[in-house]
Amino acid sequence: MNTAPLSDEELVSQFRNGHLHAGSILYSRYKNAIYSFCLRMLEDSDGAKDTTQETFLKMMTKIQSLEQGIAFKSWLFSVARNEVLMVVRRKKIVPMEKYDDEVNVTEPSTPLTLAIQSEIHEKIEQAIQKLKIAYRETYMLREIEGLSYEEIAQATGSTISAVKSKLFKSRVALNEILAPFI
Repeated sequence: MNTAPLSDEELVSQFRNGHLHAGSILYSRYKNAIYSFCLRMLEDSDGAKDTTQETFLKMMTKIQSLEQGIAFKSWLFSVARNEVLMVVRRKKIVPMEKYDDEVNVTEPSTPLTLAIQSEIHEKIEQAIQKLKIAYRETYMLREIEGLSYEEIAQATGSTISAVKSKLFKSRVALNEILAPFI
């Protein structure tokens, strides 16, 4: 009996063939990453929840459009990205709400360490939010979500060299913003 988890490709194939449980597994596998991405892009927990829900609804209705050879993870982040951009365009919002959800900080040993880590985290989050949206998106997909350059290029409809350029520029900008604190 093989108990190894099914790959994304196997689950997509099953889901396309009407096995709804496979879609449920894909949802469970990616819901936190998609929500985290949406939250960081929108800085609005309610908006991020709605956008995450829309992303998975689109996944269910558009799964047949996923082309052979395109990684499901990249495609799903592309769907989430498009949903985020639609929210931004529709509301013409500038993200304002502070990101506080789903932060995993190891328990420091002293109150001073806790205060320092909290301040550092806040400064980094503020610096990330100051990035141009294209740089922030690329930075988050690479550094926070762990996507490869190729996956980011697929998700954003860009080239690998453009992804590398945006990532480099985002890192330079972050270094400049954080220089007074380092």
